[in-house]
Amino acid sequence: MLTERRAQLLSLIVREYVDSAVPVGSEAIVRKHELPFSSATIRNEMARLEEDGYISHPHTSAGRVPSDVGYRYYVEALMQESDLPKEVKRTIRHQFHQAGREEDEWIQLAAAVLARAVENAAVVTVPRSPETRLKRLELVGIQDNAALLVMVLHQARVKQQVLIFPEPVEQDELLRISNRLNDVFAGHTAAEIGRSQAQMTQIEWHVANAVREIMEACDRGGFDEAYLEGVRNVLKKPEFASSEKMLTMLDVLEQKSLTRLIPFAGLPAEGITVRIGAENQQDAMRDYSVVISPYGMPGGIMGAMAVVGPTRMHYSETISTVRFIAGLMSEMLATYYDE
Repeated sequence: MLTERRAQLLSLIVREYVDSAVPVGSEAIVRKHELPFSSATIRNEMARLEEDGYISHPHTSAGRVPSDVGYRYYVEALMQESDLPKEVKRTIRHQFHQAGREEDEWIQLAAAVLARAVENAAVVTVPRSPETRLKRLELVGIQDNAALLVMVLHQARVKQQVLIFPEPVEQDELLRISNRLNDVFAGHTAAEIGRSQAQMTQIEWHVANAVREIMEACDRGGFDEAYLEGVRNVLKKPEFASSEKMLTMLDVLEQKSLTRLIPFAGLPAEGITVRIGAENQQDAMRDYSVVISPYGMPGGIMGAMAVVGPTRMHYSETISTVRFIAGLMSEMLATYYDE
Protein backbone atom coordinates (compact mmCIF):
# COMPACT_ATOMS: atom_id res chain seq x y z
CA MET A 1 0.00 0.00 0.00
CA LEU A 2 1.14 3.52 -0.76
CA THR A 3 1.23 6.30 1.81
CA GLU A 4 -1.60 8.79 1.51
CA ARG A 5 0.72 11.41 -0.01
CA ARG A 6 2.19 9.04 -2.59
CA ALA A 7 -1.25 7.73 -3.48
CA GLN A 8 -2.49 11.30 -4.00
CA LEU A 9 0.58 12.09 -6.08
CA LEU A 10 0.18 8.95 -8.23
CA SER A 11 -3.46 9.83 -8.84
CA LEU A 12 -2.49 13.34 -9.97
CA ILE A 13 0.26 12.01 -12.25
CA VAL A 14 -2.12 9.53 -13.89
CA ARG A 15 -4.84 12.11 -14.45
CA GLU A 16 -2.41 14.75 -15.74
CA TYR A 17 -0.67 12.36 -18.12
CA VAL A 18 -3.94 10.89 -19.42
CA ASP A 19 -5.23 14.39 -20.18
CA SER A 20 -2.06 15.85 -21.69
CA ALA A 21 0.09 12.94 -22.96
CA VAL A 22 3.03 14.99 -21.63
CA PRO A 23 5.34 13.57 -18.91
CA VAL A 24 4.50 15.17 -15.56
CA GLY A 25 7.14 17.23 -13.73
CA SER A 26 7.23 18.00 -10.01
CA GLU A 27 7.18 21.80 -10.34
CA ALA A 28 4.25 21.77 -12.75
CA ILE A 29 2.17 19.51 -10.55
CA VAL A 30 2.86 21.57 -7.40
CA ARG A 31 2.01 24.80 -9.18
CA LYS A 32 -1.13 23.57 -10.95
CA HIS A 33 -2.67 21.81 -7.97
CA GLU A 34 -1.35 24.19 -5.30
CA LEU A 35 0.05 21.34 -3.24
CA PRO A 36 1.18 22.21 0.30
CA PHE A 37 4.61 20.70 -0.39
CA SER A 38 7.78 21.97 -2.02
CA SER A 39 8.91 20.81 -5.44
CA ALA A 40 11.86 19.08 -3.76
CA THR A 41 9.50 17.05 -1.54
CA ILE A 42 7.41 16.04 -4.54
CA ARG A 43 10.58 15.10 -6.48
CA ASN A 44 11.61 12.82 -3.60
CA GLU A 45 8.17 11.21 -3.49
CA MET A 46 8.21 10.75 -7.26
CA ALA A 47 11.61 9.08 -6.95
CA ARG A 48 10.14 6.61 -4.45
CA LEU A 49 7.19 5.93 -6.73
CA GLU A 50 9.65 5.26 -9.55
CA GLU A 51 11.74 2.93 -7.38
CA ASP A 52 8.60 0.97 -6.52
CA GLY A 53 7.60 0.69 -10.20
CA TYR A 54 4.51 2.91 -10.23
CA ILE A 55 5.91 5.52 -12.62
CA SER A 56 8.78 5.66 -15.10
CA HIS A 57 11.16 8.31 -16.36
CA PRO A 58 11.34 8.76 -20.17
CA HIS A 59 14.91 9.48 -21.24
CA THR A 60 13.99 12.55 -23.24
CA SER A 61 12.03 14.27 -20.48
CA ALA A 62 12.41 15.43 -16.90
CA GLY A 63 8.83 14.39 -16.17
CA ARG A 64 7.38 11.02 -15.20
CA VAL A 65 4.69 8.83 -16.75
CA PRO A 66 2.59 6.08 -15.14
CA SER A 67 3.71 2.48 -15.59
CA ASP A 68 1.34 -0.45 -16.08
CA VAL A 69 1.66 -1.09 -12.34
CA GLY A 70 0.78 2.53 -11.63
CA TYR A 71 -2.30 2.40 -13.85
CA ARG A 72 -3.38 -0.84 -12.16
CA TYR A 73 -3.05 0.68 -8.68
CA TYR A 74 -4.96 3.72 -9.86
CA VAL A 75 -7.82 1.65 -11.31
CA GLU A 76 -8.16 -0.62 -8.29
CA ALA A 77 -7.41 1.71 -5.38
CA LEU A 78 -7.62 5.37 -6.39
CA MET A 79 -10.08 5.79 -9.23
CA GLN A 80 -13.66 6.81 -8.59
CA GLU A 81 -15.89 5.48 -11.34
CA SER A 82 -17.94 8.38 -12.67
CA ASP A 83 -21.56 7.80 -13.61
CA LEU A 84 -22.53 8.95 -17.09
CA PRO A 85 -24.55 12.20 -17.15
CA LYS A 86 -28.30 11.64 -17.49
CA GLU A 87 -28.36 13.53 -20.79
CA VAL A 88 -25.69 11.24 -22.25
CA LYS A 89 -27.61 8.15 -21.11
CA ARG A 90 -30.81 9.56 -22.60
CA THR A 91 -29.09 10.23 -25.93
CA ILE A 92 -27.61 6.74 -26.12
CA ARG A 93 -30.94 5.11 -25.24
CA HIS A 94 -32.65 7.17 -27.93
CA GLN A 95 -30.11 6.03 -30.54
CA PHE A 96 -30.78 2.39 -29.70
CA HIS A 97 -34.54 2.80 -29.75
CA GLN A 98 -34.22 4.34 -33.21
CA ALA A 99 -32.35 1.27 -34.47
CA GLY A 100 -34.12 -1.32 -36.59
CA ARG A 101 -35.15 -4.80 -35.58
CA GLU A 102 -32.18 -6.46 -37.24
CA GLU A 103 -29.66 -7.79 -34.70
CA ASP A 104 -26.66 -6.79 -36.81
CA GLU A 105 -27.93 -3.22 -37.01
CA TRP A 106 -27.99 -2.57 -33.28
CA ILE A 107 -24.76 -4.48 -32.62
CA GLN A 108 -22.96 -2.30 -35.17
CA LEU A 109 -24.64 0.74 -33.59
CA ALA A 110 -23.34 -0.31 -30.17
CA ALA A 111 -19.76 -0.43 -31.51
CA ALA A 112 -20.12 2.99 -33.14
CA VAL A 113 -21.71 4.65 -30.09
CA LEU A 114 -19.14 3.13 -27.71
CA ALA A 115 -16.17 4.14 -29.88
CA ARG A 116 -17.43 7.70 -30.22
CA ALA A 117 -18.19 8.04 -26.50
CA VAL A 118 -14.75 6.90 -25.28
CA GLU A 119 -12.70 8.16 -28.28
CA ASN A 120 -10.98 4.80 -28.74
CA ALA A 121 -11.64 1.66 -30.74
CA ALA A 122 -14.62 -0.52 -29.81
CA VAL A 123 -15.39 -4.13 -30.63
CA VAL A 124 -18.83 -5.69 -30.09
CA THR A 125 -19.32 -9.38 -30.79
CA VAL A 126 -22.44 -10.97 -32.21
CA PRO A 127 -24.31 -12.70 -29.35
CA ARG A 128 -24.56 -16.46 -29.41
CA SER A 129 -25.89 -19.35 -27.38
CA PRO A 130 -23.48 -21.52 -25.36
CA GLU A 131 -24.10 -24.25 -27.95
CA THR A 132 -25.33 -23.89 -31.52
CA ARG A 133 -28.76 -25.39 -32.18
CA LEU A 134 -30.23 -26.40 -35.52
CA LYS A 135 -33.47 -24.72 -36.52
CA ARG A 136 -33.98 -26.32 -39.93
CA LEU A 137 -32.11 -27.45 -43.01
CA GLU A 138 -32.73 -27.72 -46.74
CA LEU A 139 -31.01 -29.66 -49.51
CA VAL A 140 -31.01 -28.16 -52.99
CA GLY A 141 -29.71 -30.23 -55.89
CA ILE A 142 -27.04 -28.55 -58.00
CA GLN A 143 -25.71 -31.59 -59.92
CA ASP A 144 -26.68 -35.26 -60.18
CA ASN A 145 -24.58 -36.25 -57.17
CA ALA A 146 -24.14 -32.88 -55.44
CA ALA A 147 -26.43 -30.70 -53.34
CA LEU A 148 -26.23 -27.42 -51.46
CA LEU A 149 -26.86 -27.91 -47.74
CA VAL A 150 -28.50 -24.77 -46.27
CA MET A 151 -28.71 -24.70 -42.48
CA VAL A 152 -30.64 -22.16 -40.44
CA LEU A 153 -29.37 -22.08 -36.87
CA HIS A 154 -30.98 -20.46 -33.88
CA GLN A 155 -30.45 -16.66 -33.78
CA ALA A 156 -31.08 -16.61 -37.56
CA ARG A 157 -27.55 -17.61 -38.53
CA VAL A 158 -27.32 -19.29 -41.94
CA LYS A 159 -24.57 -21.72 -42.99
CA GLN A 160 -24.10 -23.33 -46.40
CA GLN A 161 -21.95 -26.16 -47.71
CA VAL A 162 -21.84 -28.25 -50.89
CA LEU A 163 -22.25 -31.99 -50.26
CA ILE A 164 -21.06 -34.69 -52.66
CA PHE A 165 -22.96 -37.99 -52.66
CA PRO A 166 -21.56 -41.34 -53.83
CA GLU A 167 -24.46 -41.69 -56.29
CA PRO A 168 -27.02 -39.42 -58.01
CA VAL A 169 -29.86 -38.15 -55.82
CA GLU A 170 -33.11 -36.70 -57.18
CA GLN A 171 -34.58 -33.50 -55.76
CA ASP A 172 -37.62 -35.39 -54.45
CA GLU A 173 -35.28 -37.62 -52.43
CA LEU A 174 -33.36 -34.56 -51.17
CA LEU A 175 -36.65 -33.07 -49.98
CA ARG A 176 -37.54 -36.32 -48.20
CA ILE A 177 -34.13 -36.40 -46.48
CA SER A 178 -34.49 -32.75 -45.43
CA ASN A 179 -37.92 -33.38 -43.92
CA ARG A 180 -36.69 -36.51 -42.14
CA LEU A 181 -33.67 -34.77 -40.60
CA ASN A 182 -35.72 -31.73 -39.60
CA ASP A 183 -38.15 -34.05 -37.78
CA VAL A 184 -35.30 -35.79 -35.95
CA PHE A 185 -32.79 -33.00 -35.28
CA ALA A 186 -34.63 -29.65 -35.10
CA GLY A 187 -33.58 -27.91 -31.88
CA HIS A 188 -30.60 -30.24 -31.33
CA THR A 189 -26.97 -29.36 -30.62
CA ALA A 190 -24.00 -30.90 -32.43
CA ALA A 191 -23.35 -33.21 -29.48
CA GLU A 192 -26.97 -34.38 -29.45
CA ILE A 193 -26.83 -35.11 -33.18
CA GLY A 194 -23.62 -37.09 -32.65
CA ARG A 195 -25.22 -39.18 -29.90
CA SER A 196 -28.44 -39.83 -31.79
CA GLN A 197 -29.61 -43.44 -32.07
CA ALA A 198 -32.19 -42.66 -34.76
CA GLN A 199 -32.63 -45.24 -37.50
CA MET A 200 -31.47 -43.59 -40.73
CA THR A 201 -30.20 -44.53 -44.14
CA GLN A 202 -26.54 -44.17 -45.10
CA ILE A 203 -27.19 -41.03 -47.12
CA GLU A 204 -29.17 -39.50 -44.23
CA TRP A 205 -26.24 -40.10 -41.91
CA HIS A 206 -23.93 -38.55 -44.51
CA VAL A 207 -25.97 -35.32 -44.34
CA ALA A 208 -26.36 -35.50 -40.56
CA ASN A 209 -22.60 -35.79 -40.06
CA ALA A 210 -22.02 -32.76 -42.29
CA VAL A 211 -24.57 -30.81 -40.21
CA ARG A 212 -22.83 -31.86 -36.98
CA GLU A 213 -19.37 -30.84 -38.27
CA ILE A 214 -20.59 -27.41 -39.37
CA MET A 215 -22.23 -26.82 -35.97
CA GLU A 216 -19.08 -27.92 -34.14
CA ALA A 217 -17.06 -25.43 -36.19
CA CYS A 218 -19.54 -22.70 -35.20
CA ASP A 219 -19.09 -23.61 -31.52
CA ARG A 220 -15.30 -23.52 -31.82
CA GLY A 221 -15.48 -20.14 -33.53
CA GLY A 222 -16.49 -18.48 -30.26
CA PHE A 223 -16.75 -14.70 -30.65
CA ASP A 224 -15.26 -14.53 -34.17
CA GLU A 225 -18.18 -12.51 -35.54
CA ALA A 226 -17.79 -8.92 -34.37
CA TYR A 227 -18.12 -5.28 -35.38
CA LEU A 228 -15.18 -2.90 -35.05
CA GLU A 229 -15.47 0.89 -34.93
CA GLY A 230 -13.21 3.79 -33.99
CA VAL A 231 -9.88 2.87 -35.59
CA ARG A 232 -9.31 6.53 -36.49
CA ASN A 233 -9.88 7.52 -32.87
CA VAL A 234 -6.87 5.47 -31.81
CA LEU A 235 -4.64 6.47 -34.70
CA LYS A 236 -5.09 10.15 -33.78
CA LYS A 237 -3.52 9.56 -30.36
CA PRO A 238 0.00 11.00 -29.95
CA GLU A 239 1.28 7.53 -29.03
CA PHE A 240 0.91 6.55 -32.68
CA ALA A 241 2.41 9.63 -34.32
CA SER A 242 5.26 7.63 -35.91
CA SER A 243 4.45 5.64 -39.03
CA GLU A 244 5.95 2.47 -37.55
CA LYS A 245 3.72 2.56 -34.47
CA MET A 246 0.74 3.43 -36.65
CA LEU A 247 1.29 0.36 -38.84
CA THR A 248 1.65 -1.83 -35.75
CA MET A 249 -1.59 -0.46 -34.39
CA LEU A 250 -3.36 -1.07 -37.69
CA ASP A 251 -2.26 -4.70 -37.54
CA VAL A 252 -3.74 -5.00 -34.06
CA LEU A 253 -6.93 -3.17 -34.99
CA GLU A 254 -7.72 -5.57 -37.77
CA GLN A 255 -11.17 -6.97 -37.11
CA LYS A 256 -10.41 -10.69 -37.29
CA SER A 257 -7.22 -10.31 -35.29
CA LEU A 258 -8.88 -8.44 -32.44
CA THR A 259 -11.43 -11.15 -31.71
CA ARG A 260 -8.52 -13.53 -31.13
CA LEU A 261 -6.31 -11.07 -29.24
CA ILE A 262 -9.00 -9.97 -26.77
CA PRO A 263 -9.74 -12.67 -24.14
CA PHE A 264 -13.48 -12.81 -24.79
CA ALA A 265 -13.73 -16.56 -24.20
CA GLY A 266 -12.34 -16.43 -20.66
CA LEU A 267 -14.61 -13.65 -19.40
CA PRO A 268 -16.59 -13.98 -16.17
CA ALA A 269 -20.37 -14.08 -16.74
CA GLU A 270 -20.75 -10.46 -15.60
CA GLY A 271 -18.77 -7.40 -14.59
CA ILE A 272 -15.95 -5.37 -16.11
CA THR A 273 -12.50 -6.79 -16.88
CA VAL A 274 -9.57 -4.41 -17.38
CA ARG A 275 -6.28 -5.59 -18.92
CA ILE A 276 -3.47 -3.03 -18.84
CA GLY A 277 -0.39 -3.25 -21.06
CA ALA A 278 1.78 -6.21 -20.08
CA GLU A 279 -1.17 -7.84 -18.32
CA ASN A 280 -2.39 -8.87 -21.78
CA GLN A 281 -1.26 -12.39 -22.59
CA GLN A 282 -0.86 -11.71 -26.30
CA ASP A 283 2.43 -9.96 -27.17
CA ALA A 284 0.67 -7.81 -29.78
CA MET A 285 -1.47 -6.24 -27.05
CA ARG A 286 1.31 -5.32 -24.58
CA ASP A 287 1.18 -1.61 -25.47
CA TYR A 288 -2.59 -1.33 -25.10
CA SER A 289 -5.30 -1.43 -22.49
CA VAL A 290 -8.57 -3.30 -22.94
CA VAL A 291 -11.80 -2.75 -21.02
CA ILE A 292 -14.15 -5.71 -21.57
CA SER A 293 -17.67 -6.63 -20.53
CA PRO A 294 -20.08 -9.43 -21.42
CA TYR A 295 -23.68 -8.63 -22.24
CA GLY A 296 -26.78 -10.76 -22.53
CA MET A 297 -28.35 -13.43 -20.35
CA PRO A 298 -25.91 -15.49 -18.22
CA GLY A 299 -26.30 -19.14 -19.11
CA GLY A 300 -28.14 -18.17 -22.28
CA ILE A 301 -27.44 -15.93 -25.26
CA MET A 302 -24.31 -13.87 -24.60
CA GLY A 303 -22.07 -11.43 -26.41
CA ALA A 304 -19.17 -9.24 -25.36
CA MET A 305 -17.81 -5.77 -25.99
CA ALA A 306 -14.41 -4.19 -25.52
CA VAL A 307 -12.68 -0.84 -25.76
CA VAL A 308 -9.10 -0.91 -27.03
CA GLY A 309 -6.68 1.99 -26.74
CA PRO A 310 -3.29 3.04 -25.42
CA THR A 311 -2.59 2.50 -21.73
CA ARG A 312 -3.01 6.28 -21.38
CA MET A 313 -6.77 5.83 -21.18
CA HIS A 314 -9.55 7.63 -19.33
CA TYR A 315 -10.32 4.50 -17.30
CA SER A 316 -13.13 5.90 -15.17
CA GLU A 317 -15.18 7.24 -18.09
CA THR A 318 -14.41 4.19 -20.23
CA ILE A 319 -15.48 1.70 -17.57
CA SER A 320 -18.72 3.54 -16.79
CA THR A 321 -19.57 3.83 -20.50
CA VAL A 322 -18.87 0.15 -21.19
CA ARG A 323 -20.94 -0.81 -18.14
CA PHE A 324 -23.91 1.31 -19.25
CA ILE A 325 -23.93 0.16 -22.90
CA ALA A 326 -23.45 -3.49 -21.89
CA GLY A 327 -26.48 -3.17 -19.60
CA LEU A 328 -28.49 -1.56 -22.38
CA MET A 329 -27.50 -4.33 -24.79
CA SER A 330 -28.56 -6.94 -22.22
CA GLU A 331 -31.98 -5.28 -21.98
CA MET A 332 -32.37 -5.24 -25.76
CA LEU A 333 -31.21 -8.83 -26.12
CA ALA A 334 -33.70 -10.02 -23.49
CA THR A 335 -36.50 -8.16 -25.28
CA TYR A 336 -35.35 -9.32 -28.72
CA TYR A 337 -35.40 -13.03 -27.84
CA ASP A 338 -38.36 -13.03 -25.45
CA GLU A 339 -40.73 -11.81 -28.11
